[in-house]
Amino acid sequence: MKTDLRLAAPYSPDALAALADQFGSPLFVIDCDRLRAQYRALERALPGVELHYALKPLPDRTVVQVLAREGASFDLATNGEVDLVRDAGIPPKRCIHSHPIKRGSDIRHALDCGVSTFVVDNAEEIAKFIAQRAKVKLLLRVSFRNPDTVIDLSRKFGCDATAAIGLIEEAAHHGVRVVGLSFHAGSQLPRPDKHVEAIGTCGRIIAEARERGFGLDVLDIGGGFPIDYREPAP
Repeated sequence: MKTDLRLAAPYSPDALAALADQFGSPLFVIDCDRLRAQYRALERALPGVELHYALKPLPDRTVVQVLAREGASFDLATNGEVDLVRDAGIPPKRCIHSHPIKRGSDIRHALDCGVSTFVVDNAEEIAKFIAQRAKVKLLLRVSFRNPDTVIDLSRKFGCDATAAIGLIEEAAHHGVRVVGLSFHAGSQLPRPDKHVEAIGTCGRIIAEARERGFGLDVLDIGGGFPIDYREPAP
């Protein structure tokens, strides 16, 4: 059950306790004004960047619709998330499918819903798109190991930077178009150094790819920007 409420921030313990008394517990309350404020703050901090909200931490239709009205695009990783944005009326051109490992059925489902941009990080994943090569655009995910971050996703996903050009050529050999690069520098980053390094390295890869005739024009800089949990974050 969902309901629209108007509360005044900051929320007092008594006000939240009253909500739990009214609606039961556990209870999850979404502050749409806070969503808007956080989106606008990030937009101001990253001018010229097209922001994609990753549904995986909070796949909620209200959140999607609020952020869509702010101009957000969306980062999807599951069939359920594809269905959610479709049912929320989000144009598929505002979505990318970023899970590096996909079944053929996942690809077909996303394409049936109009989502056509996908992330890959190895030759086996590229091969899954050969049959759909006329419909898809790929972003190649590059790995940047970061022992300083709380969660280093590059231990699991991404190709080595030295392998990127070869994988772009592999895709082109099969008629599959790579339009850009992607990376994720890790979650709860204590400093911006790794983003700076990754952007610089990806810029050099894109420049080399263009020299070889590949028209890469997208760089997905991932997420991982820190927030306060138990300790203050920068």
